[in-house]
Amino acid sequence: DEQSFSREETNVNPTLTDDLIEDLEKMKGDAIGNTLYSERWVLKTLMQISQFTVTEWNDGFESNLCSLWDMTLEKDVVNLLMKHDIITIITRLIGLSSTSTNSRLTEIMVGLLGNMCCVSENVRVELSQREDTISNLLHLFETPDAPVLIQLIRLLHATAWDLLKEKDNMPSWLENELNSFRLCNYIAFILKSSTNDELLYGVLEFLNTLCSVNINDKDFSQYFATSDLVRGMLESWGQLFSNWLSEDGFLNKYHKKAAEHWTAVLSSFTGHVNGRAALCDNYKNIGEIIYEIIRQPFESADVVLISAVNILDSLVRVYFSRSTLKRLLIILNALYQNAGETSADDSPLNSENLDVILQDCIENYCANVSTVVEQTLLNEALSECCENHVLLFWKAVNDRQADDPGERVI
Repeated sequence: DEQSFSREETNVNPTLTDDLIEDLEKMKGDAIGNTLYSERWVLKTLMQISQFTVTEWNDGFESNLCSLWDMTLEKDVVNLLMKHDIITIITRLIGLSSTSTNSRLTEIMVGLLGNMCCVSENVRVELSQREDTISNLLHLFETPDAPVLIQLIRLLHATAWDLLKEKDNMPSWLENELNSFRLCNYIAFILKSSTNDELLYGVLEFLNTLCSVNINDKDFSQYFATSDLVRGMLESWGQLFSNWLSEDGFLNKYHKKAAEHWTAVLSSFTGHVNGRAALCDNYKNIGEIIYEIIRQPFESADVVLISAVNILDSLVRVYFSRSTLKRLLIILNALYQNAGETSADDSPLNSENLDVILQDCIENYCANVSTVVEQTLLNEALSECCENHVLLFWKAVNDRQADDPGERVI
């Protein structure tokens, strides 16, 4: 019929005319590497950027910059830009935009450089040798503009894993900022003052990456383990989870990932004296948040719960909550009930392995509670628990005592 004929007709490749073939060959000859992007257009845009003055800002220029920003996800485009000294051009424009308060220009330039850092290690190496560029970037921490800060954090995150690849003992430029605690102060200020969820999420993710870096026994979380930053972490939780009801569980994967980063950062502080001191300085607010986390409906262990219990364990000498212990014993009982259930997932962090890790964390916490918490208070807490859960508590204590005969058990 006519309708089916029309459908078939639209599925037939059109015949290539000589003019179309010629145009395609021209496009192919002008393409950057294996991309379909025009080298002529990129070079023309670079010329405009290099000659830009603040009075020339308009919608068309902004549109061209955004197109170039998108293109920098392609390595061939990045290589072309590096041949034409793009970092020098970006450095000039960041400096220019900071004096003219053109935050949109700054955002695009930092975002463009961030893309390039994500795509090419050569860009990151070149950047590490450009003190003027690094200085301009770090000054951007003083801007109140959230979109600029989002791109800045993304750029810094792209360079963070290069700390693991240092070829000699000289610290990278990022490590210099860590050593001086300047980066810690910048991050703490953002955490305490920002109301932009995307920015806060990016900062938490960046922090989690840095705090997980450990080189030559150097724990990078030590650079952030201050009371000021912990207070910033508490403020960021209040912003990101202001309308959260723990009984409903996390709202989505994004929400849960934010909690994962948050708890992982604080958990990393438990590994050294300064970190534990910073946590203890803020024990009450931290304890209340941890309780909300463990109050969620429990099905199986996850890294959020494991980090949360580790944090609680580090606070045991200054903070104890009867309701928290009661909830942890409920979870411990559920873990015992889940034991033996097989999982088809044999990955290192499947749910079965996480259950074992969480069980071990809770049992360690119980053992520490038994040695630290005043006996009367502990008895009152256990009196609110069902008999089976009390038995689990003392089983955990006795098992740990058997493992360590020198441990005192009340």
